[in-house]
Amino acid sequence: MPLPTSDLDMLKQFAAKTTRAVLITRRKDGGLQSSPMAVIADDNGDVLTATRARNAKTYNLTRDPRAVLCLMDERWPGPWLHVEGQASITRLPEAMPLLAAYYGRRGQDTQADAFRQRMETENRVLIRIKIDRLVRPPSA
Repeated sequence: MPLPTSDLDMLKQFAAKTTRAVLITRRKDGGLQSSPMAVIADDNGDVLTATRARNAKTYNLTRDPRAVLCLMDERWPGPWLHVEGQASITRLPEAMPLLAAYYGRRGQDTQADAFRQRMETENRVLIRIKIDRLVRPPSA
């Protein structure tokens, strides 16, 4: 079931103010793994992040695409937002324009050859999380 427009709007507004999040994925043994991540929300309300293809979170999400994120701002204790959804992973070479758009929205220079080289050397992937549940904190 799609999120209500008010929840999508809240997510996009919150994500516009921060890139900080903790991503929770499921290990092969069923345990949980947390990873601090930089994230953005796109115009559709999907949460985007990037990582190396060989990181555990990539393996975890390939095996089990369920993802949980806690977005927070720089203040502690400050506002936060809990979201859950299904992740999809786009790998190189198809990921290159998506990675350029993601890092560009984060203010990085994606036009230089050095950017493309770094993405290829690090074997970066783009993770897109389609949100299907949003939990508003008590103060929201």
